[in-house]
Amino acid sequence: MTFDEISCYLGAVESRSAEPSAEAIKVAIAALKRDAVARGDQTAAKRAWCLEQALSAQDNYLRAFDGLESGHFYGAWCDLEKVEIDLGFLERHDTVSWPRFRLDFIRTYTAKWQSLFPYKLFISPELLEEKECSVCHQPFRPRTPCGHHVGEIYDGEMCCLIVTKLEVLGVAFVEKPVQKYSVLFLNDKDDGKSRDHYNYAVVQYAANALRKPFDQWDIERTYRRQPHSRFPTIGRNDLCPCESGKKYDECCLPESGVLRPHLEFTFYTLPPDGAGHEMYIE
Repeated sequence: MTFDEISCYLGAVESRSAEPSAEAIKVAIAALKRDAVARGDQTAAKRAWCLEQALSAQDNYLRAFDGLESGHFYGAWCDLEKVEIDLGFLERHDTVSWPRFRLDFIRTYTAKWQSLFPYKLFISPELLEEKECSVCHQPFRPRTPCGHHVGEIYDGEMCCLIVTKLEVLGVAFVEKPVQKYSVLFLNDKDDGKSRDHYNYAVVQYAANALRKPFDQWDIERTYRRQPHSRFPTIGRNDLCPCESGKKYDECCLPESGVLRPHLEFTFYTLPPDGAGHEMYIE
């Protein structure tokens, strides 16, 4: 396959057929890259790398959407993180092709999906690392650099730092992690295994209302008062369900209702029957 044929494949991400498969395209890109490196053509090798990254971002986004539809939420979250990483690597070298390959859409909606997840706390390790250059495999020493630049493309591969020795010094709990994979899960008290205790109702609601991965949607976040009848177990001296930290009778009880977050979705494609209607989530 040629560069142009592969570009056409990537440009048809919304409607392409099962053949050729993404795996076949990966093989074709790898062949183009090998040929470019053999000829000493760094421009062509870099172009192959850019196509490889674009394909990876597309595949990870489509895989994330499948996970959202099937209820595999943490797996979908990890795939969305992979999309973010793919595009972060790629934007330094090529953004011209993004509209054609729908990467601008993918970036926008990756962030939208991530904003719906209930994860609030993450694990951030403190590490002592020894690293080497992925190109020449020389030890990384800031004062005596090897000459290769992290993030640049050499022979169709991005230069990065490879960890050769690792020591964990500590662990912190953070709200804004560098790596989003490290979601904090509870352990089951009976068998000691990690269990997913999160409420994914908002994510499921959006996933159920979409027909295809590239359907457009928007979300508006506001606050609205919910009827007191929805909080029958909350006593006057209990903490207010609005989470202000005040007592119920000193906060929302004298008002017309409890002030709670309100999400309003707009779907630009008609949702399937039974989806997209109003839903209350505790």
